[in-house]
Amino acid sequence: MLNHFRTGIAYVSNVAVKERDRCKGIAKRLMTKAEAQARSWGCRAIALHCDMNNPAASRLYKGQGFKSIKVPERANWPQPKTSPNVQFSFMMKLLNTRTSS
Repeated sequence: MLNHFRTGIAYVSNVAVKERDRCKGIAKRLMTKAEAQARSWGCRAIALHCDMNNPAASRLYKGQGFKSIKVPERANWPQPKTSPNVQFSFMMKLLNTRTSS
């Protein structure tokens, strides 16, 4: 049996919940599933961009353990495709990839 483990970083490109369905824990469940998928791939971290003018999203991600980090100058990260005026915070969370017995 060939075992292949990824050691990269999973990137979440978009989390959206219809306005009428917000504040029901849906986004938290989506992020929990994204983290579980990243772990199953063997990723060591998960990252995303968060609109700095969206305090609800910022609270969600910070509450899930994400930290805003400064991206190194030459890093090759995807940039969100949006209006030029929108500013984003790059956020990352380290994942515990060890399984408990």
